[in-house]
Amino acid sequence: MAYFTRVYSNMTQATLPDFTELNLTLANNGVKQHPSELHGIICGIICSNQSVNNWETLVTDLSDIKSNDDLDTTLQNLYQISDHFLNEFLFDFQLILPDDSETLPTRAEALTLWCQGFLMGLQFANITVSGSNKDVNESLKDLVEIAKMNYEAVVANEEDEEAYTELAEYVRMAVLDVYQDLHHKPSVASDPNLNLH
Repeated sequence: MAYFTRVYSNMTQATLPDFTELNLTLANNGVKQHPSELHGIICGIICSNQSVNNWETLVTDLSDIKSNDDLDTTLQNLYQISDHFLNEFLFDFQLILPDDSETLPTRAEALTLWCQGFLMGLQFANITVSGSNKDVNESLKDLVEIAKMNYEAVVANEEDEEAYTELAEYVRMAVLDVYQDLHHKPSVASDPNLNLH
């Protein structure tokens, strides 16, 4: 029993890599895929609640590279930590996006790629873009629209900066709701014990 306690304790202390860290690891392993899109794919697969064998091949196939121990470890850790945060309703779950030092259009592009990856992950697990309840169905439709957003039209001003922040938070919460719906758990909004602050 002590072993499982240690494992759980280590998992709760784990953190997702930041964008720069993940980008460097992927580049060093020849992965051309955008880090945000990769994280979106993994979260889409996790949310699907389907057993997806060899999901890592989606990454290696898209990048036309061979798997290796370093890359496998990175992908597995990314998967396990994201799965834990989503399953536990943890506020620590965040989208892997460039930090605020990057230009707003760059961050907006990353957000669209995250959503594209998420939808790709759902499709990879044979989940159609429709939830079992109206709210989740609307959330998924919104994610489709965000995935198609014209990030090149974004202007680096205070209004667009605030809109980007709100949009990223909306995506984060939508993903939590999709996870709850497809895993047949109470929705995030209806959980009175959930502390998001």
